[in-house]
Amino acid sequence: MRPTYWILGLATLSIVIGIFMSRDPERAERLSQMYRDAALTGEARQMAIMGLAVAIGAFVVYLTMTRR
Repeated sequence: MRPTYWILGLATLSIVIGIFMSRDPERAERLSQMYRDAALTGEARQMAIMGLAVAIGAFVVYLTMTRR
């Protein structure tokens, strides 16, 4: 089976599950609360963004140094 069909099937499944979860108000509220609880706030968000920027910068330097 081609990978395209797997990706299309998984995307369709996630959309159907998302519609089902958002239809019930109680589940939608719990899902929204879960997203709020999982979100990074304040200093943790800044540290994550800084770490990501350093990692991307290091990767660019690595590619620059290894390709001649």
